[in-house]
Amino acid sequence: MIAAMRERGRNSTTDGGSLAALAIDGVLKAERESQEAVAACEQAGLKVLELARERARGIIERARLRSVALHGRAAKKVELRATALMEQRMTVAAEAVKQLSDPGRFRLALERVAVQLTTEVVSTDVA
Repeated sequence: MIAAMRERGRNSTTDGGSLAALAIDGVLKAERESQEAVAACEQAGLKVLELARERARGIIERARLRSVALHGRAAKKVELRATALMEQRMTVAAEAVKQLSDPGRFRLALERVAVQLTTEVVSTDVA
């Protein structure tokens, strides 16, 4: 292309002016093309960035859902354990009430308490 411009420039009456004009036009065209390429790269970069942001939002949402599910399962297990513990305590309490309502056992317990309260215990270190 430069050779063609030089050849044209030699044949032209204003060979210096037209050669310079062609060179300037070439430079301006290259500048426009480079600006278009930069803009295209910028757009491609923005698309990649938006896709990465969407992927990150998806990862965060899945993690949140997993966390909620995990907490739900844990709460259910705690609830089941608490219910089982309450049932066990009720069973133990019912057994204690049953034992205390037996007149023979109750009388025996009272006699033991009475003996302990009425028996004087002498300590060996007190003289």
